[in-house]
Parts: sequence; structure tokens; C-alpha cells
Amino acid sequence: MYPRSAPGKSRHFYHVLDDAGQRCSNGGESETHERAVARVEVALHQQFGENARIETEVDVDVAEVPTPVTERRADALATFDDWNPYFGEGLAVEVQHSHKDKDVHQVTHDYLAAGYSVVWIRAATVLLDAFNYDTIGAEFEQDNGSGYAQRTSKASRFTNCQALLYDGEHAWERVPPYAHPRGQDDLITYDICTAQGCELRRLHERDGSYTYTASDEYGPDFPLKALKNAIVREYDRDPFWKWAGSQYHSAQVEKLLATRPEIERCRGPKGFHEWGRRETLWTNHSNQPLIELRECMYCPVRLVTNHRGRSGHSTFCLYGREPDLDWDDVYFQASPPECDHYLYDEDAIEDYCPKCGATMETPDTMLRDHTSWIPP
Repeated sequence: MYPRSAPGKSRHFYHVLDDAGQRCSNGGESETHERAVARVEVALHQQFGENARIETEVDVDVAEVPTPVTERRADALATFDDWNPYFGEGLAVEVQHSHKDKDVHQVTHDYLAAGYSVVWIRAATVLLDAFNYDTIGAEFEQDNGSGYAQRTSKASRFTNCQALLYDGEHAWERVPPYAHPRGQDDLITYDICTAQGCELRRLHERDGSYTYTASDEYGPDFPLKALKNAIVREYDRDPFWKWAGSQYHSAQVEKLLATRPEIERCRGPKGFHEWGRRETLWTNHSNQPLIELRECMYCPVRLVTNHRGRSGHSTFCLYGREPDLDWDDVYFQASPPECDHYLYDEDAIEDYCPKCGATMETPDTMLRDHTSWIPP
């Protein structure tokens, strides 16, 4: 590519013929794009003069924005010396030669979140004889225009993440390291957004910063069906794969690992509990089980599931051994919280918490046993 200019024409680039007399591959499309960018550059200079720095093919820093990339390359960019009340930090102009050039939705989000405005304009429009900055400005004035300014547009409008749209933050949940395919020696600590439609992940760096990615390369490498025995469903009329699809549309394994309270560390082959034999403790008027006691197939841990509450308010309680309790109405009406201790040791298999070292026999222990939640 070489730049050139001529009297009465804007600065543009052209492709040089190779030894075989052929232009570069896709040379026509690239030359059209470059000619359009050069005309946009002239229009920005004419409009903003000395109040902005005008550049082409320049990288915009979006490292602080939760997005899989750290930079966005603007076809043309006007960066203002001071914060512009309408455009913000600057105005990015993206010239489209085809609809496949860039992910318009995601790129628009990233520019707005980084403090920049952006306008999308077709190369064919830029190359018309009547083109000038007014053509760009008109895109911000039209209700259905392709210009998005800091004053009038919010970045959250351009996201497929429900949590970000409604709460202003991704729904981050930690993917448990004990389910990590790389073992315990080379763990990568990362979170995943559990909102529908979002597959963004953030990796924890040693300096406390985050690196964002949409790739699943750091996640568990086992199939969805491996979780079938690890998850307890209130109703299991549908096949497991269909139920999982109703919970999450994408990244199902990672999101289920991060959100299901009954998936915890185990010495079993998969690194988490798999629930086998179960006993029904409470049924509804239709004789459907609402409260059940389950045993892990590989360790002495027991799980009590209580589905008597409203949908989405089920209780999951883990115990190191079968609780010595009277299964009566008082017990279940109290809605016991999930115990956050492991009441067993993999070697001794006793009432011992490997997190804090407390035992059931320790005087004045802080260990929350299976009776700690019972009201006085």
C-alpha cells in the first residue's frame, strides 16, 4: 500500500502491481476502504481543526472495559484536547465496506464504555461527491442513525449480557478450581459471567488486575453429561441435557459448576460429589419428594435438599455424615443455611474441617455443626 494525492482529490492509498501483474488479494476492496478513510480524515480536520488530534488506523485503549480485547482499531479517530460535552474523549469513525467488517454491536459497546463516541458509515457513502462532515453529523441527529454519542447513548444498550444491561455489572461467579482439567499445580483462577447469552470470562492476574476473554480454553474439558449425577433437580421429568439448556444457553458446564451449591470438592474421580442413594424425607400432597437425603458415591458426605420453598429458593445442606436429627416439621421450617465447612477429613473420615482445623469435640468450637442453625 502506498499513499498518493492529486489536485482536487483527497489523500488515499493504492495497491502496487506485483511481478505477475496482479494487484494484492482483495485489493479493490482494500483500496476502496482506504480511499474512504482518507476522505473521512479530511472531513474531521475541516470540522474540528486544531481542537482535536486526527489519526487514521489508530488503536483505542479499551483495557479497562470488560471485553475480550484490550484495543479497538479505529479507521479514523478525532481525540479532543478536553472532554467534549457531546462526544466525550473522542469520535471514532468506522468505515464499512461490507457488513462483515466488524462486530458492530460489540465494538460500539467498547467505544462507549471507554468514553468515546462512534459512527458507522458505508464506504460508498463516503466516496460520493457530496460527502463532508455534515454526512457524519447527520447520523447522530437521525432517530435510526448509526452515530452513537456519549451524551445520548449508553454502553449497556449494546450488550448481550442481561446482568450488564440491567445491573450495570456482569454476574461474575468463580469456576471452582477442583474441577479444573490442569490439576492442582497450574491452576488458573477465573470467573465466568452467568448471565444468559454472555460467555465473558475474567482471568485473575497476580497484580490484582483482570484479563478478559470469551474463550473456554481455561475451563473444564469434560462434557455436560459428566455433571448428571452431581446436580440435584427438583423435577427430573426432562432429560438432563434439555434441563441444562433451559438453565443456560451457552457455557453450560462452567456456569453450572459456578452456581450449583451441591457441587463441591470430593475425592471421587471427577473432583466433585456425585450423588447416589437417596431417601425421601418429606413429600407433598401429590406424593412428590420435596425433601431428600442423599449419599455421595465416593465419600461419607451427605446432602439434604429442601424444595419446600418458592421456586429458586431451595436449600442444599452438606454434612460430613448422616445428621443425627429428628426429621420433623420444626427442622425444615427453620430453613437451615448451607454449612460452609467440610465436616470430614479424607484420611481420617472424622468430623474434622480441613479449612479451619476445628472438630466437633473442640470446646467452644466455631465449627457450625448440623444443629447450629436451630432457633432457641
